[in-house]
Order: sequence, then C-alpha cells, then structure tokens
Amino acid sequence: MESVHPAPLSRQVPEREVLLVPKPSLLELSAVFFRIGNFTFGGGAPTTAAFQRELVERRRWYDTLQFGLCYALARVTPGTNLFAFCTASGWLLRGWRGAIAGLLVASIPSCVLVCLVTLGFDVWSRNRFFQAAIAGALAASVGALLASFWLLVRPYLNRRHWIQTVVIVLASIALSFFAGWSPIVILLLAGAVGFFWTE
Repeated sequence: MESVHPAPLSRQVPEREVLLVPKPSLLELSAVFFRIGNFTFGGGAPTTAAFQRELVERRRWYDTLQFGLCYALARVTPGTNLFAFCTASGWLLRGWRGAIAGLLVASIPSCVLVCLVTLGFDVWSRNRFFQAAIAGALAASVGALLASFWLLVRPYLNRRHWIQTVVIVLASIALSFFAGWSPIVILLLAGAVGFFWTE
C-alpha cells in the first residue's frame, strides 16, 4: 500500500482539516521536475513559483510549510538555488532516489541547451532580431520575477499573519537593498523573527 502525507489546505477547506494524497511515483516526480525545470523561463524564482503552483496547489504533494522549508534550505545552500530546491523537494517526496532524480532531470537537459546556445551566441549576437529577442526576454523575466514573488508570499497573507508577513518582507528588502546584508543573514534573522513573533 502506498504511503500518504499531508497536503496543503485549500482555501475552501476548514483550517484544521488535512487532506491526504498518495506519494508520487518516481516517474511522476521526474516528469513534473523535467517539465518545470526545463521549460520555465525567467530564472530560479519564477521556476520555483511554478513548482509551488504544481506541487502545492495543483497536485497537493506537500503543503505550504514543507514548500517553505525546501525554499529556505535552497536559499542558504551554496550553489544554484533552483537545483538545491529540486534536490530538497525530491528528498521530501521520494527520499534519496527522489533527490537524485529531481536534481538530474531539472539540470542536465537545460545545461545541454545552454551549452548549445553558448556555442552559437557569437554568431547570433550580431543579429538585430536576436538582440530584440534578448531584450524582450529580459523584460519578461522581470515580470515573471514579480509574479513569482507574489506566488511565494500570497499564502502567508492571511488575516492572522498579514502584518507579520508584510513587516518581514519589507524589512528583508530594506536590509538587502539599502544595507547590503547577506541573504543568509537576512534569512536567519527573518526565521528568528517569525519564530518569536507570535500573534
């Protein structure tokens, strides 16, 4: 019999009710990580937001707190945050096999594509259509980044915790942008504030 684990609470489900869903198979996990990891544009933040939509809201493989744990661990891990997120999520869902599968299917195909694009970049960079496409892609990535920010913050903007969420987000932006603090220090400080600030 396949094991089950808690899924996130839907907006229509009472706060104390927990839904259970079956764990994904390794093939299901690999297919989702391959699709999102290789066909979402705009960088790590929009891709992580796409993972949140798919894993938390649509498939309910894990809940918002588990997603937040994987996201926070990925942010404090050296290296590429997206690959760390895929590894943590894979581990949470299918153990070490899921961690390896999540990392490999989300990284190898896109790395091969980047290598191929890099080989042709010198030739393409002189083309004005290519230059216009790059400018459009940069503009779109900013929009995707803002949308991903909203998807990551939105679950925490409920009636009980919205002030806490807004204060932590604004303080984090200020400490990063104006004070130049390290993301690791900001994440640790935000975690401590969230732990001790109970409403």
